[in-house]
Amino acid sequence: MSISTRNKKTILFLAANPKNTTPVDLQKEAKEIAEGLQRSKKGDKFQLEQQWAVTPREMQRAILDYQPEIVHFSGHGAGEGGLALEDEAGQIKLVNTKALAALFEAFKEYVECVILNACYSEVQAEAIARHIPYVIGMNQAVGDRAAREFAVGFYDSLAAGDSIERAYKLGCVSISMAGIPEELTPVLKKKSDFSELDAAERSCDASVSDTVEESSPAVENRRSIAAPPFPLLNLDNPEGSVSLDSPLYIDRPPIESDCYQTIVKPGALIRIKAPRQMGKTSLVQRILDRAKKEGYQTAYLNFQWADGCFLTNLDELLQWFCGEITNELNLEDRLGEYWKGVLGSKNKSTKYFQRYLLSDSDRPVVLGLDEVDRIFQHSEIATDFFGLLRAWHERGKNEEVWKKLRLVISHSQEVYIPLNINQSPFNVGLPVELPELNQRQVTDLVHRHRLNWSNQEICDLMEMVGGHPYLVRVALYQIARGRMTLDRLLKVAPTEESPYYDHLRRHLVNLETDAELAATIRQVINSEQPVEIHTGEAFKLRSMGLIKFQGNAVIPLCGLYRQYFRDRLASPRANMTAVQPPNNRSSLLESNLAAIIFSDVVNSTALSVANQKLTLELVNRDFNIIRGICAKHQGKVLKEMGDGLLICFPESAVKAVACALEIQRSLAEAATTLPPSHVLQHRIGIHLGEIFSFEKDIRGAGVNLAARLEGKAEPGGICISETVYQVVKTHLSLNVIDLGMQHLKGIPEPVRLYKLIP
Repeated sequence: MSISTRNKKTILFLAANPKNTTPVDLQKEAKEIAEGLQRSKKGDKFQLEQQWAVTPREMQRAILDYQPEIVHFSGHGAGEGGLALEDEAGQIKLVNTKALAALFEAFKEYVECVILNACYSEVQAEAIARHIPYVIGMNQAVGDRAAREFAVGFYDSLAAGDSIERAYKLGCVSISMAGIPEELTPVLKKKSDFSELDAAERSCDASVSDTVEESSPAVENRRSIAAPPFPLLNLDNPEGSVSLDSPLYIDRPPIESDCYQTIVKPGALIRIKAPRQMGKTSLVQRILDRAKKEGYQTAYLNFQWADGCFLTNLDELLQWFCGEITNELNLEDRLGEYWKGVLGSKNKSTKYFQRYLLSDSDRPVVLGLDEVDRIFQHSEIATDFFGLLRAWHERGKNEEVWKKLRLVISHSQEVYIPLNINQSPFNVGLPVELPELNQRQVTDLVHRHRLNWSNQEICDLMEMVGGHPYLVRVALYQIARGRMTLDRLLKVAPTEESPYYDHLRRHLVNLETDAELAATIRQVINSEQPVEIHTGEAFKLRSMGLIKFQGNAVIPLCGLYRQYFRDRLASPRANMTAVQPPNNRSSLLESNLAAIIFSDVVNSTALSVANQKLTLELVNRDFNIIRGICAKHQGKVLKEMGDGLLICFPESAVKAVACALEIQRSLAEAATTLPPSHVLQHRIGIHLGEIFSFEKDIRGAGVNLAARLEGKAEPGGICISETVYQVVKTHLSLNVIDLGMQHLKGIPEPVRLYKLIP
């Protein structure tokens, strides 16, 4: 429908940019809207009125004075916290959702459309749309350019005589046409969507009430849909972080806006804590991306990349740290100039940052330090390293060069290392603890997967997996791809057939190796009421992401964990053997990150048929050569599999690749002096992933993938996964060919492979 039939329509442009918020160019937005109206043939049918530095009182008075058909707010939003207006001193003044809804209810006689051109304003848009025919809000953080492009496109269309719904669509198109990947950010809410809702139909079972907020309108639809009725997105695999251009990242207001506002402050420090797979890395990457858009230099460093030997020697750790940051900033490595003399390594690294990395440019440097809890287990190293970060942060309060350094630190575990309160970076800066997704956010994610679900279906999913981002994404991925229905997923989720099998198994392995922790979680899952447990065990289980707090008591994070662990940890096994002493657990099942080499002799079956004795002798000869090279590179040959070897490099993909290259080169060189009948060719596959160790064996998806990669290698060649390539590409000089995305047997999603030429 077109806007109402009065001769001239008033657009009231309300702007607020409080002093203590990120500056945005609202003047430019208002100017471009006005210019668009003036150039339009029907622009004379609109009157643009402007009110700047709006306070709550001025906002109400402006609507009273102008009686506009369209109210346009431009500025900042804080999600559930409300819209950011100004107080009398120009500082931020949040106006909550309830107050805004009441305000527009009072003016519903003449206001036809409200545009909230502010971050995370979908919450307010939904509330206001219960009284106003059309309301547009933003479902996540919106960039200044995207907000401006939407506004100009919207009013150009409206001034051409289009309906509000068409103007909204063209506003989104304008964002796309400008090359900005934010066209899904604006959302249109209509009063008609809410007119027939019944509150009872929108309520969920009390079991998920702690993660449920006001829900979106229910959609009449049954569970029998095996594949979505809408065109599928190019869905990312739910493993790992959410890519920056993915529409599947869900903001958790006001976390993102708080981080974006903090990172532009001199000497900023943001510390993010959450269990694994809750979205820490995705948030770190978005903070760095926002900093990059501000013109800052950025460097991302994941401590899982560090070789294990670096974590036991402070000098080697700091050299690795400085070297990686240098590489990430695309600067020349000058460590040799600064790592001289008798000064300690902390002093050397400080001078390297102060005199080189921070002085090389006038632009701030933002470091994203991910998975820093890998250092926690080395208490002396951790004390020195984190004390150094705190010292740099303190210098940023007064020294100009150090004000350019901003830190973003993420970790999963509670900080148990005994850090002096004045030397720890974990009690300063902006603390961020990532929560589960609430029902509104899960509903949003369902819609982004093009699934047309009823509210009850969303409640059923959340009763099983809560608002855990990874668990929710896995479920929606499986269903959106048509691999199973929601009914089927709910049935198999706590079983060995589950798409969560690896995730659940990893937790079970960790629990079974710690008798006290297993007994504690058993107590929690067997109680239908919140349970108070020892503080130390509670924080360990919370760090693992298995429980959540209700006051001082705890409950399982979700129904999935309760069902799965209740079946497997109900009571100690009757046939258990003696438990190893705590200081000797080498035979217990453990989860680790490791690089895996899987090697195999080409055409060994045919060779054995022709001359079995000779083939065995040649295989043993080559295996002895390979074992010697592996020992040199600190690899461990775990087992022989006929004509193949399984080799493990704990935490070091660099050593694994260097070892593989030397193996193939040595065998090729030796072959030049041998008769052709005495030459064997080997294929090698390498992957970096999570493995489960048991006595002298390793298992897990990482091992399976390495075996599949070996089959893709050429005789005498090496095939590596993209995970390995991303780690080693800056450490080794490689002759590499990108093989593109490849389908591997038994692996559900394509994997990008690379061929190394020895």
